[in-house]
Amino acid sequence: MVGRVFSIKFATGDTTRCAWKNAPVPALTEYIGGAENSLVPVALENVFQEQPKFNPIVFFGPTGTGKSLLVQLIATRWKRDNRAARMVLTTGADFAREYAHAVETDSVADLRLKYRRAGLVVIDDLHEIGEKTSAQNELGRTLDALLVRHQRVIVTLPQPPTDTAVLLPTLASRLSAGLTVPLHPPGPAARRLILRSLASARSISLPDRVVDLVASDALTDVLKPATVPRLLQTLLRLEQFPFNRHASISEHDLRRCLQALDDNQEPQLQSITKRVSKYFRLKSTDLRGKTRQQRVVRARGVAMFLARQLTANSLETVGRHFGNRDHTTVLHACRKTESLIEEDPSIRQAVEDLRIELTAN
Repeated sequence: MVGRVFSIKFATGDTTRCAWKNAPVPALTEYIGGAENSLVPVALENVFQEQPKFNPIVFFGPTGTGKSLLVQLIATRWKRDNRAARMVLTTGADFAREYAHAVETDSVADLRLKYRRAGLVVIDDLHEIGEKTSAQNELGRTLDALLVRHQRVIVTLPQPPTDTAVLLPTLASRLSAGLTVPLHPPGPAARRLILRSLASARSISLPDRVVDLVASDALTDVLKPATVPRLLQTLLRLEQFPFNRHASISEHDLRRCLQALDDNQEPQLQSITKRVSKYFRLKSTDLRGKTRQQRVVRARGVAMFLARQLTANSLETVGRHFGNRDHTTVLHACRKTESLIEEDPSIRQAVEDLRIELTAN
């Protein structure tokens, strides 16, 4: 695999949503990587070996490098190939909440049984567990029970376990004992294939010269970080530009085009904020402020959800707009809103009404 581009696709017949309820819909239905991520195929092959050599496996890297996509790929294949084996998919925040509820209801034994019977346990965004010592200690005991029986454990983090400040040293040490796989933004060869895959899935047609320039290292300062969400964002913006397929396109021209499109991005978020705040009879400053009142939190979650659904903005950009919140807060808000859409007719109606309003102009 070293020096070559590789693609890992969802199992045949599987959808892009894996078995866990609020998993984000990935921009791609395949993981595309190159030499910069050559450990990924090794890790995935190891998961499905009868006797895995490495356990646990920790994928770590910045937002947009494919952590959640990889665990969805693993989950869908596991579901297909190991139908008799239990699988538990969760997040760090959900595990903490689940443990707190088990303590309150005197059902910790049931929680332990649920996790320790699983053939595969996947914990996405483990750092969201927060500085909850009791939950981390319980997770550490669970990992010990799983690993001694060679049951597979997959975890994702933004940094290596030992560099993740919220994790207890004992838990970080357990996680580091397996295979830690750094995920890097794709290199030029992988970027080219990613761009073509994204464009094909969305019926976007751009001149080959534009795709080649965007994929090259020449524009990485404009695209930084050149992750999949950023490439998709760039692609959607370039689709608005009237390229002449027969004219020569220079690096300078494309750079100016991207910078101009960047300058026009913020009003879109402002429009969403204004419409959502008006719908919920709030002020725009409420959505971008610090208040934790439930009605504001729900409205803010709807705004973040719509920002992710209707724009090409990254989690970080959305978070900065809504009061300098980090990407994990945005992701949690979007997942929570997805749950509310299913459970609460008023939120479902609000999202639908606002979507119509925002796309009518």
